[in-house]
Amino acid sequence: MDLMRVLPALLWFATASLAWAVPVAEMQKFPQSRYLGSEASDGDSFRVELEPGREQVIRLYFVDCPETTAGQENDQRRLREQSAHFGVEAPMITMEAGRKAREEVARVLSRPFAVQTVFTSALGRSTWPRVYAFVTMADGKDLGEYLVEQGLARAYGVGRTTPAGVSVEEAREHLLDLELQAALQKKGLWSRTDPAKLAALREARRKELRQEEEDFGLRPSEPVKVNTASLEEIDRLPGVGPVTAQKIVEGRPYANLADLSRVPGVGEKTLEQIKDMVDFNP
Repeated sequence: MDLMRVLPALLWFATASLAWAVPVAEMQKFPQSRYLGSEASDGDSFRVELEPGREQVIRLYFVDCPETTAGQENDQRRLREQSAHFGVEAPMITMEAGRKAREEVARVLSRPFAVQTVFTSALGRSTWPRVYAFVTMADGKDLGEYLVEQGLARAYGVGRTTPAGVSVEEAREHLLDLELQAALQKKGLWSRTDPAKLAALREARRKELRQEEEDFGLRPSEPVKVNTASLEEIDRLPGVGPVTAQKIVEGRPYANLADLSRVPGVGEKTLEQIKDMVDFNP
């Protein structure tokens, strides 16, 4: 046998075997978690005790509850976006729904519940380190699904294969169906929807976003921190849509543009557009 001829194949096989041997991060389960919360909590982001002596701020996968404050420009922008999604003209009404969502989460998590996470960073604008997680309530129901069913959240945000093995696409489609059901039943914030204005409000918000980008773009003094920015902030980068934004979030951290270029959907054209708009520092 000619060793020089078979050596490349052997090396390829060994490399491939090692690649398959690298384990995918497994989801850790904390079955007796406790809700700690705070005034800074939202319906989809709150502090928990995973186990005695171990606290963590978690951010729910797949769902987005309305903001509970409007003190900062980012909060106001998100409230306008969320209001348009629900077809509500007054952002203050949307903010009140966010507070109701927070209260409801505190209520349904008054008994121990299960948290499942791989500790993927969800820092965004939070001053506390956050990680994405699934929460299963004491009655066995997923908290994110429950919030969407009650009209207290929309199906929007970072996702991953669920603990039950449901793919991201299937899980998101299921939540969109629950959202439609809540809208038809006029639950939660959907009870304040003006059906005659919903399409117009959403289109107006899209135009507003496009105008902001044309007028101001991204300020050089405020580049998007790729390794900590929220899904929404990354989504707004030129050439980056919601699907690619999620892939960017899931692939963090990145050291430079070359790292970012390995994300499916981030091509040379996109890199050229965003190269002066992103920051890879923590």
